[in-house]
Amino acid sequence: MEVIVGKLAGFCFGVQNAVDCAEKELDLNNNIYCLGEIVHNEQVIKNLEKKGMITVNNIDEVPDDSKVIFRAHGESQIIYEKAKQKHLEVIDLTCPKVKAIHMKVEREKDKSFIIIVGKKSHPEIIGTKGFAGENSFVIENEDEILDAYMEYEKTNLGRVYVVSQTTFSSSKFDKLSEEIQLNFCEADVIIDKTICNATENRQIETKEISKKVNKMIIIGGKHSSNTKELAKVSEENCGNVLLVQNVDDLQYKEIFNKSKIEVMTGGVQIIPDLKKELIDENYKIGIMAGASTPKQSIDEIIDFLKK
Repeated sequence: MEVIVGKLAGFCFGVQNAVDCAEKELDLNNNIYCLGEIVHNEQVIKNLEKKGMITVNNIDEVPDDSKVIFRAHGESQIIYEKAKQKHLEVIDLTCPKVKAIHMKVEREKDKSFIIIVGKKSHPEIIGTKGFAGENSFVIENEDEILDAYMEYEKTNLGRVYVVSQTTFSSSKFDKLSEEIQLNFCEADVIIDKTICNATENRQIETKEISKKVNKMIIIGGKHSSNTKELAKVSEENCGNVLLVQNVDDLQYKEIFNKSKIEVMTGGVQIIPDLKKELIDENYKIGIMAGASTPKQSIDEIIDFLKK
């Protein structure tokens, strides 16, 4: 058996920066609040909470005059204003690429109708829309373009500015952009593909790996948008895809043919036929991990497969 691990698997720059900075702050003060999940990975969050980070879902839960972390996904403009009113010391760990999008849409909001391509409920999109103002609309699928156009018609703007969630599907963004240009043909449409390079390159590498393996294992948090996109990319090329958070989610009976597994008292035993398959050099397993997945989770799964 051959295990092929993606070279780009694991933490992206924005996540690594957020985790590193949070750890440094917690070393100095172990009573720091974090507004929402700092990154979409339960293991990372638990490790930081052990050091004293307190995760809350609403800024009203943060006591006045205390410290609060703004996570990598970013926050809306109104949250910054509320933090100022509460005299909070903000540790702003917003990914630089997300912050750049905030600056772009804020510059455009008075002269353009802004279309944000992404998932309405995703924290990054909520934050970006907060900076984009009233003349903005979020779309995730093609059937929402007409709704966006109807909102556009209510304005006197002749310019349309399109941005994307940094972790959105690259190919899907391209298709939606084409449809937007067709539907807004009388407008001056500016397409700004703000998908993170790390996200796009990881999707490309996942596509290539999934074409040449028997099984793909995608590692990442259950709330991670970029991880789910990796699973979708894999499914297009490999019919055998498993999405897991960590090594605890893996069982031999899930990875290989169930008929070749015997569940014994005290654990799982690999019977002879499966052992032959495991040492078959033609059997290949591909591994890719989302941007919020720590190296430890990847290494533990690789060790599990080797054993």
